[in-house]
Amino acid sequence: MTSLNETYLEQGYVIFENLLPLSLMEDLRSIVDNLVDNAATLTASDEIYEILDDANSGKPRIERIKSPHKVHPLFNELIRYPEITDVLRTLLGVDVRLQNSKLNLKSQGGSAPVAWHQDWAFYPHTNDDVLAVGIMIDDMTEDNGPVLFAPGTHRGPVYDHTANGFFCGAVSEKVAETLPPKAEVITGTAGTVTFHHARLLHASIANPSIHPRRLLLYEVMAADAWPLAGCSAFFESWDSMNERMVIGEQSSSPRLIDVPVRMPQPEPSKRTSIFQLQRDGGDQYYLDDLNR
Repeated sequence: MTSLNETYLEQGYVIFENLLPLSLMEDLRSIVDNLVDNAATLTASDEIYEILDDANSGKPRIERIKSPHKVHPLFNELIRYPEITDVLRTLLGVDVRLQNSKLNLKSQGGSAPVAWHQDWAFYPHTNDDVLAVGIMIDDMTEDNGPVLFAPGTHRGPVYDHTANGFFCGAVSEKVAETLPPKAEVITGTAGTVTFHHARLLHASIANPSIHPRRLLLYEVMAADAWPLAGCSAFFESWDSMNERMVIGEQSSSPRLIDVPVRMPQPEPSKRTSIFQLQRDGGDQYYLDDLNR
């Protein structure tokens, strides 16, 4: 696993093709379909569903299922599958905690893009052994809204994610235009899993195709990485931290290292998802092709 760690430290992400079986992806798709069907009459976001008005039609569209690990037991079990935890041990160590999860639906027909951003801007910790696990529930192609990574940017600065005087969850177009001419377009078949560093700049384009592109994401970190006060990561209680352990034991001794930090402040008047934050920001760079 030494080469795995070297690749992760160099480019800021690693990808495992077909790490999880197709039969499991079929089970997940069935669960997601049922969850979406159950929300057919919703027109506004609630504690489970993030709903936005479609940019083209103006009609409500489900963009995200919030904290799916709290919604269905399989999502809570999946992050603890040995195929996943074996990689986490190599990248983060023997003690790893779950912060939160989200399921971005990227439905066919124009689902919302996500502008360039760093996860670290939302939830800085005492150290940056923090990453996101991305599980492709569907095939991810160049045509159905793939994720894009900017290799090596996790070793650079934490960029300003504010606009109009508040935190908007995205970097400005000026910053985005300084990125390498071609970002890495991440594609893979269902069951492929990505692991990307919290400081890595990444984005995704809209999905104009007829195929869905559902991506299940888990925010995880070394157990000695504690969230900083004033960020969107939450500390409920010691018991809560222990309940969210993926492997190993929770540490009561935060490990502090010298890492760049910008707090996600000032907060907007209304806390919401990255989708609405970025829309409200107004100065973000959305990808309309694969040349950036």
